[in-house]
Amino acid sequence: MKDNKQSTVDLDITIDDNNQIRILASDKYTASEKLKGESNKFVSKIIQFNQLIKSVNELLDNHSKKIEKEKLKALGKRNQLYEEIESREKREQELKVLISEKKEELERLKFQHNSLIKIENEQRLVIEKLSNNEEN
Repeated sequence: MKDNKQSTVDLDITIDDNNQIRILASDKYTASEKLKGESNKFVSKIIQFNQLIKSVNELLDNHSKKIEKEKLKALGKRNQLYEEIESREKREQELKVLISEKKEELERLKFQHNSLIKIENEQRLVIEKLSNNEEN
């Protein structure tokens, strides 16, 4: 013989104000609907927050790219400046060497000029002596 025991479930079947059959008690149904609404609002806010985070990340990425580009420009300018300084120093050294060479050439030419003046004076003396000897 089978014992037919029916399980008793405590169901509260009601009809709401819209003439809908409800298994839950109206206060539980209202609470679950309220929770559903709040959950949907929360999900909506999370989606908005994620979109905001995405746009902030994009903005920061754009700014970081601009900053990186400007850093590279600054490095390029700094390198140009160093190259210009080195170029000027090299040119200065070349000019100093050229000045030194020109001074040496000037001294040599002065010495040569003085030697030529001395030779000219000696030759004049010789010519004068010879002229005086012919007259005598």
